[in-house]
Amino acid sequence: MANGDVGVEEKLMPLKKRRSLRVVVELTGKLKETITKMGGTEETLITKRTLTTTDVDKGQSHLSIPMSSLLTHSFMTSDEKEKIENRVKGDKEGGLTVEVIDPKLKVWELKMRRSHETGKTSSLYYLAYQWNHVVKANKFKQGDELQLWSFRSQQKLCLALVLLQGE
Repeated sequence: MANGDVGVEEKLMPLKKRRSLRVVVELTGKLKETITKMGGTEETLITKRTLTTTDVDKGQSHLSIPMSSLLTHSFMTSDEKEKIENRVKGDKEGGLTVEVIDPKLKVWELKMRRSHETGKTSSLYYLAYQWNHVVKANKFKQGDELQLWSFRSQQKLCLALVLLQGE
């Protein structure tokens, strides 16, 4: 586990979802304290994935979150989804601004956007804007296992990245 911040405790989830993850963790330690200091509530594990070459490529500058990998789709409000959906192509400012806590407990302001790729049946969310800085600061590399958690702070969507080690 990263820096002892995450304890292995099974979280109550539907059996189907529990089987899709080898280990389900509950946020504890310093990450939980950071979320509490931010006024965070409603912590929810939304996905677990392995970083790909694209996720750590400076030229791509984003973390892909395939919709098919989401454990829940209810972590966003309809207003947040609309803000992500209505981003104009080529608009660098568009999308939903979210605060993201990295594994070293630094808080970043990133943009969450949605991509609808022409000719493909799947779509994805992605985190952009300062993603390359997050990768560099945390020395993320292809093959790293991450969990992405959502939480609410003053009714705003926030995210937390948990780097899994030793699984």
